[in-house]
Amino acid sequence: MAVRGGWLQAAIFDMDGVITRTDRLHAAAWKSTFDDMLRQRAEHGGTWQPFDEHAEYRAYVDGKPRQEGVRTFLRAREITLPEQEIASLAERKDAMFEQLLREKGVQTYPSTLALIEALRAKGIKTAVVTSSRHGREVLRSAKLIALFDVCLDGNDLAASGLKGKPNPDIFLRAAELLEMPPRRMMVVEDAVAGVQAARLGNFNLVVGIDRGGNAEALARAGADIVVTDAAALSIDRLDSAFRDRQEKAAWRIEQEGFDAARERQMESLFLVGNGYLGVRGALDTPLPGSQADLFIAGLYDRKRAALPYSEIEFLAPERDDPYAELVPLPFPFRLAISVEDVALDFSANAGRELRRSLDMRQGTLHTEAVYETEGGRRTTVRTSRCASLANAHVLLQEVVITPENHWATVSLDVALIDPDMAARHPHIECIAHIANGDMELVHYATRASGFHICLVSRVWRETNSLRRIISVFTSRDGVDPVAAATAQAEALRPDDFVRLLGENGETWADFWFRADVRVTGRASVEQALRFGSYHLRLAASDDARVSIGARTLSGRAYEGHVFWDAEIFMLPFYLHTDPRRARNLLLYRHHTLDGARRRARGFGCNGACFAWESTVTGDDVTPSHITLKSTGKEIPIYTGRQQIHITADVAYAAWRYWEMSGDDDFLAGPGADLLCETARFWASRVVRGDRHYHIRGVVGPDEYHHSVNDNAYTNWMARFNLDRAAVLAKQLGMNQSEAEEWTAIAQALYVPPPNEHGVIEQFEGFFALEDMAVPGEARFKVPAGRLFEWERINHAKLLKQADVLMLPLLFPDAFTDAVVAANYRYYEPITDHGSSLSPPVHAAIAARIGAKADAERYLKQSLWLDLSDTMGNSTLGVHPATMGGIWQALVFGFLGVRFDDSGPRADAAATERLPEGWEGVTLRLAHLGRTHTLEVRRPAKGEVPP
Repeated sequence: MAVRGGWLQAAIFDMDGVITRTDRLHAAAWKSTFDDMLRQRAEHGGTWQPFDEHAEYRAYVDGKPRQEGVRTFLRAREITLPEQEIASLAERKDAMFEQLLREKGVQTYPSTLALIEALRAKGIKTAVVTSSRHGREVLRSAKLIALFDVCLDGNDLAASGLKGKPNPDIFLRAAELLEMPPRRMMVVEDAVAGVQAARLGNFNLVVGIDRGGNAEALARAGADIVVTDAAALSIDRLDSAFRDRQEKAAWRIEQEGFDAARERQMESLFLVGNGYLGVRGALDTPLPGSQADLFIAGLYDRKRAALPYSEIEFLAPERDDPYAELVPLPFPFRLAISVEDVALDFSANAGRELRRSLDMRQGTLHTEAVYETEGGRRTTVRTSRCASLANAHVLLQEVVITPENHWATVSLDVALIDPDMAARHPHIECIAHIANGDMELVHYATRASGFHICLVSRVWRETNSLRRIISVFTSRDGVDPVAAATAQAEALRPDDFVRLLGENGETWADFWFRADVRVTGRASVEQALRFGSYHLRLAASDDARVSIGARTLSGRAYEGHVFWDAEIFMLPFYLHTDPRRARNLLLYRHHTLDGARRRARGFGCNGACFAWESTVTGDDVTPSHITLKSTGKEIPIYTGRQQIHITADVAYAAWRYWEMSGDDDFLAGPGADLLCETARFWASRVVRGDRHYHIRGVVGPDEYHHSVNDNAYTNWMARFNLDRAAVLAKQLGMNQSEAEEWTAIAQALYVPPPNEHGVIEQFEGFFALEDMAVPGEARFKVPAGRLFEWERINHAKLLKQADVLMLPLLFPDAFTDAVVAANYRYYEPITDHGSSLSPPVHAAIAARIGAKADAERYLKQSLWLDLSDTMGNSTLGVHPATMGGIWQALVFGFLGVRFDDSGPRADAAATERLPEGWEGVTLRLAHLGRTHTLEVRRPAKGEVPP
């Protein structure tokens, strides 16, 4: 039978206790073996306490390989034995099991067998796994082997060197043999270790069979369903649970297991925030090398040379500008937890299991960590945290500690102060730190920029648990942040925690109503799209004095600087999901116009020229060079002086905002200032030639080529800027002679046309540059190696990112499909995608011209760029411009959306462009004050397309 839909396609069953009743024989064999050993120890002065074949069997040995089961039990009883005796106990248990098996025979659970037969009748593959070395022997004895496509037992574990449960190895090996990904499979287990293994293996559905008082432990271990018998599991119930699990999983980003090498990347991905602030997703007990930072929008200070620029390897020189670098503040969720004075963290050997789950629907990060200290004491710590979307000045944290098998003293302390302040937070000094009962206050000040920051924490404790509400204010919010934070904290009551959590959830629900994208048939794509929308929402502030840095408030890369990313890559997402925040991004540019005017004057020009990298004032903070940390080699940076297309990018964004929102007040006020001041810059920056005006000595979006003339993208954007400013000036009755001059320059400005092959030359002389092969493995990587060859690269036909191909993305109706295809075929092979901005642009253009394989490949690379750390640099923050680019690639590339008076409409070919396996796409788009629902779906088989 053909594989069904996108739902349950394979099932793995544990044997003992699920299919066969041999779990009772195993428990009895363990009891006989351990009781003999314990009795002998009692005869030599030890304490006699027999093995509990119910509680201790489930807790310590069930589902594990024999020797590991012995070790776990001995640790719990605080008994130390040499490895030789451990092996001997395991062999004695095995012999006892064989004896009991011969005496009692194999009994089965008929309900489980009926379920397996029902699954197989539906075409669902089945496998059986067991840690027992007698697995196949038992199944043959019971005549059950034929029920399974795959059978793995303890002998396979030993032969293949696979680790036993709770490691997922044996389950993943079964999935491999079934040729099925875990996301399409379920696991049925009766042991906690087995459930944990299935969760660690990322199997979509985990079913727990409770054979005696183990339901709560199975659920805590991660079972989605817990039943007392398989009779309660119908195919319909499993299918429904499987779909529910996929739906829930598409709203979560999860990490199973601890990997110190990837911890900084996890800190970026698991960010919580609200636009006002962002807190990296560090562990509650941060590692020594963690970047456990709190960032607050608009808080900058003087550059510190020891901190990285865009990559760990890249350092930038210190600068006197007091607003040069985003300030990393101490981690506000820090915990100190210990059992009998032994710290529970992952920096030593206590950490055993870790699971982090980011609930994007609620903007809440949940963490569950299991620690094991001396004597086999296992302690589980569960925490939740969020930054309220309803009240930007509020952080919420909840902690619950559960001693799993001991009654030792547990200590739980919280603190706002970082014990390593000087090294980790060089931009700030602590003005005051006051701890008084359930309240703690810390007051910081930045050293050069003079900002003041105050955090006040209120804590409510119960036994081994607490709830904490943290109030955060700065001097950017008012003259006395200490008074503001204190007043908010003092007004709180214990039940406010639940109220604030609920308000946060309601605000997130409103956002998702407007911004969610549903992709029928591809839950993993929905998850990745939501991940992007989630981080874009965390980046967007209510404060029009700030914009969005290149890595949002999620990391230190690019020092928190604002680039063209905000207007060209991110703004369209907000424009059609949250227009008010799109307006704020443009108001930031209006707020920093004086800095742009100073920059224009520095170039000897009129009007306003926006900084390539800006922060608080709008003055340019681009470093003049970077130093490679490993070699000390200095690389010059030309973007700050020559990448002036950002000026036209801002004007373009202002005009598009007005077109899509109908906000006439904006256009007549801030919009007019932005368009006209930038037009004045271009009018003074162009150079008159024999027939045309030219723009010389620039860097285009590509960035590998400096000091070029007539970059096609820059000239197109400048012409648009001049033309729209002239139209607006005439409408508003402004200086008419100036408007006429802008029109004349726009009409005479040289814009490279398509050649006889339909290809637009990227800049003057580009076609004559030397050819340079791009090794496949060099693509989609940070271009550190190319920096060493920057002079050679400047003379080669090699692009870092989309340049000419940006034009059909921004001006889709200005080019025929044939011209777009010609330029894609020319430029795509010579682009190394050293910038994360490049893949989504290529996805959009490839989709438009029907290059389906390319479109899907580039979309996939973009969707999972941060989740898979494709570029190897997500440790310093996520890539919001890529996320905004993905949204544009989907909406304007794959769906081909255009707007008319009635709202958005998808291109007639949109259904043909949908990637493989996508059944349909549904989303909402704001346009001219209304929200429209847009749905594109493939016709069902036999259905006539509308």
